[in-house]
Amino acid sequence: MDFTQDLVPLLFALLLGGAVGLEREYHGRPAGLRTHILVCMSSTMLILISRELGTEAVDGAARATFDPNRMGAGIVTGIGFLGASTVLRSGDFLRGLTTAACIWFVAGLGIVLGAEHYALGILCTAIVLLVLTVLNSLAGGITPTVYRRLIVILRRPEIEPLVAEIKRILAAERISVMDVASGHDNEHGTQEIVLYLSLRNEGQAPRVTERVSRLAGVTQARWKSIAS
Repeated sequence: MDFTQDLVPLLFALLLGGAVGLEREYHGRPAGLRTHILVCMSSTMLILISRELGTEAVDGAARATFDPNRMGAGIVTGIGFLGASTVLRSGDFLRGLTTAACIWFVAGLGIVLGAEHYALGILCTAIVLLVLTVLNSLAGGITPTVYRRLIVILRRPEIEPLVAEIKRILAAERISVMDVASGHDNEHGTQEIVLYLSLRNEGQAPRVTERVSRLAGVTQARWKSIAS
């Protein structure tokens, strides 16, 4: 094994994996600089050793005894557990998907560098950094479609007029009603209306809950995610 020859891909792994990790570190993600460097260098190391052990001399000729591609497939598959550990869900918010994708990328980057395709590794790293910086700013200007439940508790026997009034309030806020469900609590003498909504998240929740809670007979109005 040539130490000098192996040092080059490891240095590229340190620099390129570190560049992606530094961006994640700057944005305060739990998997940052050190994690990305370790993943990238580990992948590079494994590919290098698999290539070294993958051939042996037989009668003066090199013969393949182990396919490095199998090592690469194992790395990409095995890194999934580390990426999954960075994904966190709290109510409506899902965080860590981009970081998980970055970890998966630097694992693949290590495979590319271990195969000594340095130009490809540099190009892909530049593209990823462009996506993480420039496209992140563009995505911040997009108002996404979200799905919510508006839960209304009331004390009045006729719910149809109330539902119609709530729908008028929602229509004024450009909120679409996908479905309506209702239930009755005999013990407390209340009824519950659940409206399943689709909307562009523009901060309508406080206005809607305030207006609905003021309707006659309404004792409570609350806003929830459909997934929660």
